[in-house]
Amino acid sequence: MSSKATRKVRRLLPLFRRENGQATFEFVLILPIFILFLLLLVDFGIMMYEYVSVSNAVREGARYGAVNCGAGGACDAGEVAARVIDRSGGILSDPTEVTVGWMDNDADGRNYARGDSVVVKVEHDYDFLFFPATIPVVSCADMRLEQTDDGDPLPSGSGCG
Repeated sequence: MSSKATRKVRRLLPLFRRENGQATFEFVLILPIFILFLLLLVDFGIMMYEYVSVSNAVREGARYGAVNCGAGGACDAGEVAARVIDRSGGILSDPTEVTVGWMDNDADGRNYARGDSVVVKVEHDYDFLFFPATIPVVSCADMRLEQTDDGDPLPSGSGCG
């Protein structure tokens, strides 16, 4: 290498050894990953809020059906589903997401006697706010009827399992 070329290289070397913008460059590299993580954290927090709200609404609806069926009180799947939607805090609005049924637990041929179950199940899709994905939020509650219903046989249901 010629001496002229060597002098040029020696002049340029200090420029490559300076670290003035290193921290800023590393921050710019990490910033999108940090923002993505933060948005994902917010989305999962909202999803957990919806799951807890839907679970509480399902339990409330099952309890309503278990206590208010019988002794002249007509059991209606639509009424129980409306109770679930009402108690969901505005998360549920579609009645087709709520299934209500009664199970014959004692195998006596009736699903409306004391000791049988009312089963309420919700299958709701959570759409992420910041990402193009959907996760199903599913909750089910099975509660024992407190008294025998004097009305017509109730719609059959399946358990939560």
